Amino acid sequence: MEDDVRNGVGVDPWLRQTNHGVGKHDALPVARSLTVVLFAMTAVTLSPPLAALDISGASTVQPVVEKLIPLFTAQGGEPVKLSGGGSGAGVKNTLSGTSQIGMVSRELHADEKSTLKNTVIAMDALAIIVNKDNPVSSLTKAQLVDVYSGKINNWQALGGPDRPLIRVSKEVGRSTLELFEHYTGLLSPDRKKSDKPTISKQTYIIGSNLEALTLVGGLSGAIGYVSVGTARSLVHAGMPVKVVALEAIDPSDEAIRSRRYPIVRPLNLVYARESDSINSFLALARSEDGQKVVKSLGFLPVESR
Repeated sequence: MEDDVRNGVGVDPWLRQTNHGVGKHDALPVARSLTVVLFAMTAVTLSPPLAALDISGASTVQPVVEKLIPLFTAQGGEPVKLSGGGSGAGVKNTLSGTSQIGMVSRELHADEKSTLKNTVIAMDALAIIVNKDNPVSSLTKAQLVDVYSGKINNWQALGGPDRPLIRVSKEVGRSTLELFEHYTGLLSPDRKKSDKPTISKQTYIIGSNLEALTLVGGLSGAIGYVSVGTARSLVHAGMPVKVVALEAIDPSDEAIRSRRYPIVRPLNLVYARESDSINSFLALARSEDGQKVVKSLGFLPVESR
């Protein structure tokens, strides 16, 4: 860099002078100017990178946060580092300080409420999905339990075609699994041993909503459960799946808002301590622009609760 300055590269023309025609007294201002330029260039090189606001957790909430980030940075907010991993990871990372904000797609547990603060940014529901070509359009709770416990293994028993039934479930640590377990009374086979009935071991275990939708969309005999907001978005985008009614109730906005639909949940952003950046991001999520993002992704805005 110093050689560049000596050779006049990147320096204003009035500085590119030699001692030819420059008097003894003129050399001092030139030297001072060179020093200023070198100092400025060094300062830029040594400036530390801007700190990032770390947000992690539920894959259900992740698309909302992803769309909020450009709005946040456009308002002068700092860069944001975003990652998934599930609601459990969001809670764990926020408590450990790895993340400043955690994404949690369920009600907080009692012990979490004592250590974390939360802001509800949307309402969601658990949708039961099947392949688009499957004629079955509604299931009862009892049928759902029989399917996932392994008692029913063919769609013919549910009024569908003579086709093997393929179960898709979520991994431990995902709040969608917890909601499903609570509703059906079935525990994941990966939980610690219990006297409660479990989901059949003949089940595909996946992580994100996108994985579940992709499997169900690609396998004509598959069934799964995902966020209704994510399901709506991807069905609209052309994913070959459909949402079936549960207990003859479709997960419409009205049914979710009134909680007539059996499995409803809040979408939360959690934090252990406040800061200007955290408060600004939470305010954006609850703002008119933030709630437009929520609605655009198929979720219910908090103003509709």
